[in-house]
Amino acid sequence: MNQRELYVALQAAANPGEVEAALGRFEAANAPAVRWVPVGGREGNRGIIEVSGDPGRALVERVTNGIDAALEAEHDRHRGLPVCRTPKEAARAWLNVPDEGLSAMTTGQRRGLADRVTVRLLEGGGRGTRVVEVIDRGIGLTPQQMPGTILSLNESNKIQKHYLAGTYGQGGSSTFAASQYTVLASRSGAHPTVGFTVVRYLDVPPEEAKTGHYVYLTLDGAVLEAEIPAADFPAGTVVRHVGYDLSGYQSPLGPTSLYGLLNQVLFDPVMPVWLDSRLHNYRRVIKGSRNALNGAVDEGDEGRGPALVHNVRLFYVALPDFGHIGIEYWVLGQEQKKPTAAYVNPNRPIVLTINGQNQAELPVTLVKNDADLPFLRQRLICHVDCNSLTPTAKRALFVSNREDARRGMVYDLIKQEVVRVLRSDDELTRLNNEARERDLREEDQAALQQMRREVARLLRLQGLNVSEAAGEATGREGRGERPTHPRPPRPKPQPIELHEPPTYIRLVWEPGAEITFYPQQRRYLRVETDASSEYHNAQNPAASRLNVIVTGAGLRALGSTPLQGGRLRIIVEATTDAAKEAAGTIRVELTRAGRPTLADERHTRIVETPPVKPDARQITLPPFRCEPVNGFDDPMWSTLDWPENVGAVASSAEMDAGTLVIYFSTVFPRYANQVAALERGDAALAHSFTERYKIWLAVHSLMLRQQEQEHAQGGARVDDDPDQVELREREERCRVAVLSALFAAREIQLPGAADVE
Repeated sequence: MNQRELYVALQAAANPGEVEAALGRFEAANAPAVRWVPVGGREGNRGIIEVSGDPGRALVERVTNGIDAALEAEHDRHRGLPVCRTPKEAARAWLNVPDEGLSAMTTGQRRGLADRVTVRLLEGGGRGTRVVEVIDRGIGLTPQQMPGTILSLNESNKIQKHYLAGTYGQGGSSTFAASQYTVLASRSGAHPTVGFTVVRYLDVPPEEAKTGHYVYLTLDGAVLEAEIPAADFPAGTVVRHVGYDLSGYQSPLGPTSLYGLLNQVLFDPVMPVWLDSRLHNYRRVIKGSRNALNGAVDEGDEGRGPALVHNVRLFYVALPDFGHIGIEYWVLGQEQKKPTAAYVNPNRPIVLTINGQNQAELPVTLVKNDADLPFLRQRLICHVDCNSLTPTAKRALFVSNREDARRGMVYDLIKQEVVRVLRSDDELTRLNNEARERDLREEDQAALQQMRREVARLLRLQGLNVSEAAGEATGREGRGERPTHPRPPRPKPQPIELHEPPTYIRLVWEPGAEITFYPQQRRYLRVETDASSEYHNAQNPAASRLNVIVTGAGLRALGSTPLQGGRLRIIVEATTDAAKEAAGTIRVELTRAGRPTLADERHTRIVETPPVKPDARQITLPPFRCEPVNGFDDPMWSTLDWPENVGAVASSAEMDAGTLVIYFSTVFPRYANQVAALERGDAALAHSFTERYKIWLAVHSLMLRQQEQEHAQGGARVDDDPDQVELREREERCRVAVLSALFAAREIQLPGAADVE
């Protein structure tokens, strides 16, 4: 078997066995010239190649390499002009992608541009041994270039090429770990031959080395070459993974599909790619979830884009010393369960990107708990564009496998800023309240007060000092993140009638009152005007006719949100060294062509940072109520993101506008069976059992609440995976629910319950 025959056999191989057979024939015919060489020239290459824990995310690195190859080809074609400092600039200059992204292109334009990179999914050997090809019609490589590029590890091939995306990832080599055999083939321009090789894992006897390594096939010390007509293999690269483990992505569509994965991870790609699934018999354009959320629709998509009830376009916020971040978000309608799952991981709906690629995600607890929007947690998606962070901040934040963010100062600042933005949006507050009113039912006040007294009594029996005050001790007083008392819901903002030319602009603040800041406090101040959105450019303040002027020592303006419907928010922060009692002003001005400038201003003052209240080690019993959730058909089941296993969830509890709401499942087996048995004999007894069951669940929820307060007051930091924390709490609540049913049964003196201790 010669080199060309091996190439043909490898391209036709449908499973690992056929690759092994072809390699066996070739090695037998060409020994001893055949040699397997360590990838990257390192025998200890396992640690570098096996850095990724997700075969799907590793595959996206190959797609990113394909996009980079397409941009590299355009760079050569345009002779590097104009000079582009980012992949987005390159796509705009060389591929005519609009500033707004792929959503601003037509369906036909996206389809044509996607022809440069294709991901092809084939049956292969079954669920865990698919064949996946990543094909790009980009710059390509000569056989001589391959060892130092596509077969290298941690080389600096792209580090000075600002127009390429491949900087913060480990690279396509991470796919070697998920593939039994990887066939790499490439042609550069009009080069007469196609260079190709095969990568596999080589195990070694334990007496020779502790572990094996990844190797590639050579002949006479070089990668193989085959003369293939340019019509059959134009310039570009084909990476063919044979025996690829995609067992976690078996569905044709949705979150557990390759289609869903590509759109989630390529959240806002600089160019679209094709997904050609021969396994599921479809061919679709991958344009990224951001562009789908912004209304881009392609063949095969359902409907005319997502049903949005609210969205805020991308705006930028300064993180002093660390550059800027862009923030935008969308709120989906309630037409289906878990609507965010079509676009992001619903448990991690806050996406951090570099060059449009999902680098990390923040948990839904930021929406549910920190931003106090529990009823929007399955409907809100937030995007944080990290391209404008400083190099130091990027290095501190991102890890090489693009699967998570590194915990630290930059990570905490971004979390805090996202929470500030969400909490400052009145429309989000209104939508959350609207959802709560729609989903929850009112409970008899007398029964509620009786339950409060009973819960307080049981907690005192546990030796806890309980106050029945209506307020809530959050453990965050004085930290500037939350008000001490829950603020009442603001009324729905009334529509503003826009005029041309505009007639007013105003800072929304109590008339005549100073705007106070304490050092390091950041405020999102609301501004209203009857000017149209064209008057303000949040991304480029120099091009805006709406200006923010901050005077006085210790204050600085950090950005603003876009002007939408006559409203925006300006971001002002007091510096760390702001002096107490320092005075200043915040002024907003609106320039009108040929007319006087409109303006409004407020005086500011720096005040002392409020002290942290001492820990009284006392449970302050907040207002609470118990709400039944009646199975899968109850809308709250989906809102709470409970699993579709009635035995796996008994209850959960959340703060909602200052009230602790304990949701309990009426189909939890231990509770449901007991109630059914009682109702067959005495409905009143069944009602009494339920009330006592609720009391015990409330006692447990309040004790958990106390524990959370103590952790917050003590400054405890928990870095556990939020998904695992939630799972552990759910399991604990199931165990407590079983005990609660036993205690409640004993208290109503059920026969046979007297022996329960």
